[in-house]
Amino acid sequence: MERYRPKTALASAADHLLRLLIAWIAGVGWFVALWGLSLPALTAGTALGGLFWLCTRLLGKKRMQKKEAALRRTLGGELALEKLLLLSETETVTQCIHWLQSRTNLQITEPMSKGGLGTWDGASVLFRLFAQHPGTEITSQQVSEVIREALQVKTQRLLLCTTAPLSQAAMRVAETEETKLRLVGREELIQLAGACSPATDEDLCRLKQRKSKRRSAREWLKIVLHPSRAKRYFWYGAGLAALTLVTGQRFYPIPAAICLLLFIGCKLYAARHRAESWS
Repeated sequence: MERYRPKTALASAADHLLRLLIAWIAGVGWFVALWGLSLPALTAGTALGGLFWLCTRLLGKKRMQKKEAALRRTLGGELALEKLLLLSETETVTQCIHWLQSRTNLQITEPMSKGGLGTWDGASVLFRLFAQHPGTEITSQQVSEVIREALQVKTQRLLLCTTAPLSQAAMRVAETEETKLRLVGREELIQLAGACSPATDEDLCRLKQRKSKRRSAREWLKIVLHPSRAKRYFWYGAGLAALTLVTGQRFYPIPAAICLLLFIGCKLYAARHRAESWS
């Protein structure tokens, strides 16, 4: 969800100023090239630049509306997949079938555990859903078992939906299988779910509240002194110290000392954390 964080006010103001400046330069440059550098050329160029800016603003609003609609679908799909992991097995399969039927002519005639048998584009199909956390990959063993089941029931096609990514071994198994396999991955499921239930204003408000929760000083200290950052702090400090020796500049030793102190702080924090966990 972090990738949907909006721009800061300073970044937005800088973008508006840059667009206004480009439009003004384009308008003035056109009339100066025609009439030379004069007051009428500057006046007409300013008016033309304003017209360019209004046109780009109108086009920007239309593009923003399209981006907002796409963002609502994506956010709604991600929220729907988060809720999907908390449902029962029957509800999970029913919900996924509903998303698929909104875009395809899939028909399930015989519900089964984690899927079902039915028809798709006039061909018999075995539908299976792997609803698991995206932090865990789908293994090759899981894919092999589904393919084996499809061969046993002798369906013409296999429809596999996953809420988690496939491992490299699982992808190789899926590519070499004998049954015609149609894989609907997490990103495609997000788009299907988002088309059925885009994010509402209430969902966006809840997401904003979730992101705007302030961390305490202890939490910030835990982030800054996390052991995974120690190596970067050390190399940054060593690099700045080397620049001090090479260039002889006076402002390099201060950030070098700060980075090396942070490196020591990471090591002490990690040692303390290990001691507390053992105690």
